[in-house]
Formats: sequence, structure tokens, C-alpha cells
Amino acid sequence: MATELEVGGYKGRLPAELETTLFRVIQEALNNVAKHAHARHVHIRLAIVGERVVAEIEDDGLGFDPQAFLVVRDDMRGIGLLGMRERMALVGGQLTVEARPGGGTKVRIEAPWKA
Repeated sequence: MATELEVGGYKGRLPAELETTLFRVIQEALNNVAKHAHARHVHIRLAIVGERVVAEIEDDGLGFDPQAFLVVRDDMRGIGLLGMRERMALVGGQLTVEARPGGGTKVRIEAPWKA
């Protein structure tokens, strides 16, 4: 899978808790792409926008119905997305997922932060 990373808007380090949270959520998003999406390309964007850190992970894979995975079921499907959402909430952030079957997926995470 071809991967492109685009970083902009800040040259220093983020606070450790925020940096770790962003790393883990992006890591889980990429893990989901590798395991489920059958994508050929993934694009990761990370930037400071105003007083927010914003990351987007977008793939050209199979896509899915995000609403079906935002509730944990007996087979444990959806636990990854819920964990990502919970991690972001712990730093005052949020996670959104745009996807549709056959149309790829875009995961957007953002959290407050002031340089």
C-alpha cells in the first residue's frame, strides 16, 4: 500500500499526552486500513489549524458503513473505532469518520492545542 504523509503548521513537539494520543489513534486507523480496507493508497495529513491539531487519514479502499461500527457488538466489531473516539475525548478532541461501501474512508481527528 502506497502511503503519503503531509505535515505542516508547526515545527516543534506537542505535549506528550497529546502526541501519544494522536500517534495511537493514527496507528489504529492505519491498522484498520491494512486489515480491512484493501486500499492501494493512504494519505495522512497532520497540521495545526488555528488552535487545533488536525489529522486526516484517507484511503481508497473498500469503505464501510461507519454507523454499523460505532457500537460494539457480540463479535467485538467496532471496538477499534470506539477506542479511537474515547482516546480523542480524553484530550478534549473528537473523531469523525466519513465512509461509504465501495468509496474509501476518511478518518478525521482533531484536538485543542495552542502553540
